[in-house]
Amino acid sequence: MEYIEGFANNKGVNIYYIDNGIKNSIKTPLLICPGLSECAKDYIKFMNKFDDRRCVALSFRGRGISDSPKGGYTLEDHIEDIKVVVEALELKQFCLLGVLRGLSYGLGYSILNLEKLKGLIINEYPAIHKEITNGWAEESRQIYNECDLVSISYEVLKSIEKDSKYVDFRNDLKKITCPTMILKGNLEDSLLRNDDIVDYINNLNSRSITIEKFDNAGHDIRIDDFEKLSKAIKKFLESLD
Repeated sequence: MEYIEGFANNKGVNIYYIDNGIKNSIKTPLLICPGLSECAKDYIKFMNKFDDRRCVALSFRGRGISDSPKGGYTLEDHIEDIKVVVEALELKQFCLLGVLRGLSYGLGYSILNLEKLKGLIINEYPAIHKEITNGWAEESRQIYNECDLVSISYEVLKSIEKDSKYVDFRNDLKKITCPTMILKGNLEDSLLRNDDIVDYINNLNSRSITIEKFDNAGHDIRIDDFEKLSKAIKKFLESLD
């Protein structure tokens, strides 16, 4: 499949996206908000599974080939990254897939743009935007130095650390009424506890909530159980159509 590549401008910061360009489908589009150190191109294999509907993935600021400003890595800045991509591509109602910390950016966007949401997929992250402790960037650099697939620099990690601030979305979840799917890995490195799922169930006003658990996956379900993840999301999207 050939993808359309482009940039959306967020106050001078160019935000990269890839788009499968399927604009004539009546099926629900999917917008992917990758995890903290991921970029849009990490999701090409995954997007290939959805060749019957429009599918878009973005690279947040400082990731992949999006611009990497020296500052400006607050939650609000990342929410604006989503907003400018949505507007540039003229996406109407779509399903938002938020992966790990990309989910907190996605929740922030969703709560402010409820009319855009046809569905929400929560992937391995609680309903909070975590504050990052001092030293996290240095620890992360040591981990990422051992991985060839990371698309984020140490300077960006430091900026994210500096600009992070705790935000609790739980009270705002009541504004979300669209169908929601929650994805949880059952291995030890999962970032989503059962208590977090209870928080979602108790606070969301979604018309329906689907919970999908992955016994062979931890927090990185896309890597650990790719095929089951693809099938689960495809089934959920079909329920939205």
